[in-house]
Amino acid sequence: MTSSRSVRRVAAVGLVTVLATGSASSGQGTFNDLGPSLYASGASENGELVVGTSPTEYFYWTEATGLVMVGGTAAGNGVGGQAKVSNDGSRMVGTVFNPISGLYEMGICLLDEVATWVPLGGIGSSSGSETSSGWGISGDGSTAVGLGWISAGGAHAIRSVDLAPPVDLGSTVTGRSTRANGCDEDGSVVVGWQDSKTGFRQGAVWVDGVQTLITLASSGSMLGEASGCSADGTWAVGNGVSSNGWNAWRWSSATGGVNIASPPTPGWRGASVAISADGNTIVGFYRPFPGPASFGRGFIWTAEGGQQDLTDLAIASGIEIPTGVTLALPLGISADGSTVVGQGRGPSGTFGFRVQFAVECPADLSGDGTVGGEDLTILLAAWGTTNPKVDLTGDGTVGGDDLAVLLAAWGGC
Repeated sequence: MTSSRSVRRVAAVGLVTVLATGSASSGQGTFNDLGPSLYASGASENGELVVGTSPTEYFYWTEATGLVMVGGTAAGNGVGGQAKVSNDGSRMVGTVFNPISGLYEMGICLLDEVATWVPLGGIGSSSGSETSSGWGISGDGSTAVGLGWISAGGAHAIRSVDLAPPVDLGSTVTGRSTRANGCDEDGSVVVGWQDSKTGFRQGAVWVDGVQTLITLASSGSMLGEASGCSADGTWAVGNGVSSNGWNAWRWSSATGGVNIASPPTPGWRGASVAISADGNTIVGFYRPFPGPASFGRGFIWTAEGGQQDLTDLAIASGIEIPTGVTLALPLGISADGSTVVGQGRGPSGTFGFRVQFAVECPADLSGDGTVGGEDLTILLAAWGTTNPKVDLTGDGTVGGDDLAVLLAAWGGC
């Protein structure tokens, strides 16, 4: 990706590395406690890199580095924004102070050996000390989306491509605000919210800049703000509202909005917050109301299995979740659907978490976690037989189709 303009970069932020406070792994997956009072809100394609916020600044985390603080200005400092990351883990969106403009701006943090913030500017106005804030990034890292102020009391959804100044996505309701929360793989489909005349925050989708409002299929009533969408932009997910019983939902232009989950406790309110690239896995939460979201419970929904409690599923999958810990507030999911990140609740308070479920890898015939020469040797030794463990296609014979499957899966599982 190349920038379409010259950019002035904020001075590089020195990296401060702190080891994660704890982890537990098994053959069925891994649980990581990233540290107290953290919000983990985004993950790379395979979940190996996690991004989020502390009460004051942004961070990234990997197994190798532990927790690395990278500056920027988190929402705890009175500005908007959330941390999301490109699939390859090289670019994180958020909000950063630009000493040149003297304002907080939507920015991209280039996660290299030294993290470098690139402020992206606004769309002409500011509210307090903020001219814009970053809320989402495309899977390929080319596009950042968020909110830009058009006056001290009004804001519009914005979109920046290749580090260029943001473009105003506008509002379809005169005098009302909008915001972009996320986008698809290449940034052509953007999701977020549109304020109605009454101030209701309705889910919205922009396709190549043209807005569609999100409604419930069964009644046509307005649904709440959209949080994310699938890689191809087909599916959007978002917040439950009174019209759909406060339930988590998903939407496509073909199906309209459809509830996908129900509260574990009557009266709790829910939201879908993130969706895998293929649209088949969604995470969200239900929470007591009133009360903080961290007092609720997270869920995971799949097209095949429906809704499951996230904590219960992790335990049932053999992942070692500490006693008394609840995976209360999922905030992100990796593109491949294997990894969920968010904020958990435990005996000592809240903490950032990563849960990585074991990925099925049938081509790993040797069971060493990678597909390579040893697996190829096993397959060739079984050539022409009916060995069901090596018959990757299930057609009754080990042969060329199985070899094609193995070669397509070559590398780490």
